[in-house]
Amino acid sequence: MMKFHKRIAAVFMAAAMAAAASLSAMAVTPGYSDYGTSDKKPVIAGQEVGNLTAPDSGVTVNIPADVLPEGVSEVSMGVVAKDSSAFENAINQAAELGYEDVTVLDIVLFDQDGNKITQLNGMVEVTVPASGNQNAVLYIDDNQDVSDMKASLNNRYLTFKTNHFSHYAAATLTEKAAGGNAENPATGDSSAATVVVFSVMSVAAAGIIFASIKARKASQK
Repeated sequence: MMKFHKRIAAVFMAAAMAAAASLSAMAVTPGYSDYGTSDKKPVIAGQEVGNLTAPDSGVTVNIPADVLPEGVSEVSMGVVAKDSSAFENAINQAAELGYEDVTVLDIVLFDQDGNKITQLNGMVEVTVPASGNQNAVLYIDDNQDVSDMKASLNNRYLTFKTNHFSHYAAATLTEKAAGGNAENPATGDSSAATVVVFSVMSVAAAGIIFASIKARKASQK
């Protein structure tokens, strides 16, 4: 019986350690503190440019064929987090609409001469890492008005489509603000919550078993 208890305890402890490791892995989701610039890619008429990725931030832009302005022969992408104090009005408006954890990003395309490309001839797909509970992307216009880009959340990344570049913000749309039925539920967050619950339950169960073993030894003395 004693060996049986020890085996159960070992199983629970192993599960708890695995759950803790999974939670730690989630905690290192790429953030936005570092400026990142992608490599340059050639632009050929009728051909898809493909993905431009800023490695320091994990932001990716997928560019299909013929969406860049005429005369662009090379393209690259850069991203940097912006000082939130410069977007106080936008952040306050987002808060009134039920958005929290707002991280403002400046996503920029550059041509072969380093000039910014702002307006496109079609839609591109942008993917940004979600930090914490972030489950939405907001567009911030020149007047600091915000609008939801209806981004989809998949495996801790937010993806949306746009035909121009300016300031965007990753944010958390609370379930309370969305009436308990957010259009972009934080699918990654539910798995994280499951890991946390599983970890706590596993550690608690292991503690109970060890206490039981200790009590049994004490009673046998």
